[in-house]
Amino acid sequence: MSSTLKRLLFRLTRRMSKKIETFDWLLLFVPILLIVSSVVLIYGLLAIRDDSSLALRQAVFAIVGLCFMVVAYFVDYRFFKTTAWVFYAISIVLLVLIEFFGVVINGSRNWFDLKFFNLQPSEISKLFVLFALAGYFSDKIAKITWKNIFVSVLIILPPLALIIREPDMGTAMVLLVMYFAVLFVSRPNRGQKLVIFLAILGTLAVGTLAYQKVGPFKLLLYDYQRSRITVFLNPSSDPLGRGYNVKQSQITIGSGSIFGKGLGRGTQSQLRFLPEPQTDFIFAGAAESFGFVGIFFLIGLYGLMFFRILTVGEGSRDNFGMLICFGIGIGLFFQTVVNIGMNIGLLPVTGIPLPLFSYGGTSMAVTLFALGIIQSVFIRHKKISF
Repeated sequence: MSSTLKRLLFRLTRRMSKKIETFDWLLLFVPILLIVSSVVLIYGLLAIRDDSSLALRQAVFAIVGLCFMVVAYFVDYRFFKTTAWVFYAISIVLLVLIEFFGVVINGSRNWFDLKFFNLQPSEISKLFVLFALAGYFSDKIAKITWKNIFVSVLIILPPLALIIREPDMGTAMVLLVMYFAVLFVSRPNRGQKLVIFLAILGTLAVGTLAYQKVGPFKLLLYDYQRSRITVFLNPSSDPLGRGYNVKQSQITIGSGSIFGKGLGRGTQSQLRFLPEPQTDFIFAGAAESFGFVGIFFLIGLYGLMFFRILTVGEGSRDNFGMLICFGIGIGLFFQTVVNIGMNIGLLPVTGIPLPLFSYGGTSMAVTLFALGIIQSVFIRHKKISF
């Protein structure tokens, strides 16, 4: 081996060791614990069913996602600022293509059937749109104008409209929350905050009019979405229909008691009373298997992860890194709260997955890639030579 090659390998090894020394191990171990728990739980919930192989598929998705996480970790996160509009354009193209080539699953056309797994572009779009929003606001912290807010609305409107059209209201809600997170962290003035607050109230008012089928607003909601809201407000209104899922979820959670019934021993899940135990209602399955103690530990893991993400954002060397961290962190927090809320009947069923826990390849890969970007922000928060 030549001396030049030896020096090159030495420098490369030295640089990688510096990065590994600054690695946030908590943001690695917590997601891995969540993933391992997810795979084990899915296997236990589906052990006596024909689809128990989903646990193996979830493990494969996790391995692919961890590879994406490693790639994002070694890429300088500022690369996504310079290429933000390229990724934004890709997200728009994917969302348009889904209109023509997407497959319908559970009433929504939001999947590409790639034979070996289904790709969900709306999940990818959340992150790509965040790049554009963070890149746009990163140079405008505390000096936002009304023009900037108007432009930001124009940025989020196309992907949001396309996602709602699928329809995928859950992902649309997460995208909106991420948008408002980036906007508020960018520190608009008091007058702008007041107008934004009034706009949110106006949106809720429009939603109410749509639910009540008032005038042209009735076109904004599908009947099945109105049914979900009705069941949320009054679960007993349709106990054998739309309200069945929520009722069974609540019964499943209660049956777990303090310490749970054990993996694969829950009557509600094993006798197939619990619907979609590997996706929407996996939290209920966890409560039945591991009890209050288990879900307390699960929620604690999520709390640790969110705390570390926001802490990394606070310590970022630039505004772009800060906005990326807060956008991802608050988006994941919202997903977690909504999923748990719909499992216990406090929120309507929206189809939002529990991050790193619910079954799903695209969600798993995108979430781990996003956490890899957080790691990239963390290892560059100090002046280290790369």
